Amino acid sequence: MIAKIIPIKSVRKSNYSALIQYLADPQDKSERVSQIKVSNCYTDDLTAGLLEIRNTQEMNTRAKSDKTCHLVLSFPEGERLSLSDLNVIEERFCDVLGFGGHQRISVVHDDTNNLHMHIAINKIHPKIHTIHNPYYDYKKVAKLCEQIEQEYGLTTVNHETVSDKASRVAQEIETRTGVESLLGWIRREALTDIKQSDNWQDLHQVLARHGLEIKERGNGFVLVANNGVAVKASSIDRSLSKGNLTQRLGAFVPSDNSGQSSQQNDKQYQPKPLQNRIDTSKLYAWYQQEQNDSARQRTNQWAMLRRTRDQLIERAKREAKLKRNIIKSIKAGRLAKKALYAIAHQQFKTTIAVIQGDYQKAYQHSKTSHSRMGWLDWLAFEAKNGNAEALAILRSRRIGQFKGNQVSAKQSNDKPNDYFKDGFIKDSSVESITKIGTVTYKTGSTTIRDDGKRLIVLPDTTQDALADILHVAMKKYGSHLAINGTEQFRLQIAQVAAQNQMRITFDDKRLEQYRQQLMKQYKVSRAQSVGGIRSIPSTPRRSL
Repeated sequence: MIAKIIPIKSVRKSNYSALIQYLADPQDKSERVSQIKVSNCYTDDLTAGLLEIRNTQEMNTRAKSDKTCHLVLSFPEGERLSLSDLNVIEERFCDVLGFGGHQRISVVHDDTNNLHMHIAINKIHPKIHTIHNPYYDYKKVAKLCEQIEQEYGLTTVNHETVSDKASRVAQEIETRTGVESLLGWIRREALTDIKQSDNWQDLHQVLARHGLEIKERGNGFVLVANNGVAVKASSIDRSLSKGNLTQRLGAFVPSDNSGQSSQQNDKQYQPKPLQNRIDTSKLYAWYQQEQNDSARQRTNQWAMLRRTRDQLIERAKREAKLKRNIIKSIKAGRLAKKALYAIAHQQFKTTIAVIQGDYQKAYQHSKTSHSRMGWLDWLAFEAKNGNAEALAILRSRRIGQFKGNQVSAKQSNDKPNDYFKDGFIKDSSVESITKIGTVTYKTGSTTIRDDGKRLIVLPDTTQDALADILHVAMKKYGSHLAINGTEQFRLQIAQVAAQNQMRITFDDKRLEQYRQQLMKQYKVSRAQSVGGIRSIPSTPRRSL
């Protein structure tokens, strides 16, 4: 499991209500929010608890730092704990961080491939109203993660308390965006040659061959690519910090751009999708073209909106000036003119406020409709609109084997047929697509999770929902299915198949024998029940 405290970039942007509003929003997804829990408040109601926490935070007027701690607990794909276990784990993390008696609201999200819990903790103590900022929290969190992994049998994750920050940052950026970062590219392509440079001239030549340039900025160095993207040198490797470089190469000597401009770059950084077994060049070019067109349209719309706003304001000013001139020319007393001037000025202020309000609404609408999308978000958007190639690229990003409850075929039978098109159920309502291509859609009243190779089944799924999932699996994979997961889940699937008299067989011999035994038992019991009904003598009808 992974536990991480999400820092906020600016304290003035900290808003506990906005955070809870985002966490509790289902976003038109049937399974996004699994649980909302209010702790250490006088009520379990979300609205009342939120108001109580806000009032507690406002009672502390001295604290200058963020008054909210946003802790996220994420579990590996396929490993799902019960809500009671999650609540116990939440208590343990809050206790180890020193927030045992603090108010908090926790929300469990189950709309991605990884079950995760958001814990919004009020740092202000509800009784003494002082703020608590835990020290060395990353060490405490890492130690508790290791204990919980052992106790609950979860996949072991490396919880380094002192880790290679550059590698972690590059990996997080590339995992989140799916695009190769400049930091990661330099570490993979140029770092070895950079470390072997003996003087500033050699270093400049090495950087020029890779389309890079080193510059002084602030108290350190930055490496700038030809496309203008820059990265702090020390974040790539500590040997590239200003102190280490000047100690090894001497005082900084700027590069001679005139002598290197004609030099041919052997390599050059260009943002592109990470290496994939599927060719993404065509779709990525399409993505870049759409983003450029969207940015151009957004710029043009904003310029037009500003011109329209300025024209309306100028017209309002002319009208206000005309009103003042008319008031000036009429014959009236001083107090009457003063009242007329006040009315005209108030009308002018109201007109300006309406113009500014309309401009802000139009600006926000344009910003939303033409917002920049990341590569993976764009792929998910295209896949939701039926782009099979985009869906295939997302699914090719999956790493490792799925370990949870699943229904699939022994051999891949996921071929298009009359009921399926590009991997989707026909006439189904697609709710969302994750960044590794797991499609969540509705069939009837049941939510289906399909990653292309299997149907994923969540714990505590009802028998009616299991029957719907088996019907979908039959139409997708055929009548011969592979059932993997916990023993309880496998037995439950066999019971549902036998109870509903489904014409399917299982790949596992033991499970298939168990299903056949259940089928025989159901047939015998049904025959006995029918025979009992027939053996009941009919009551003769009495004549009046």
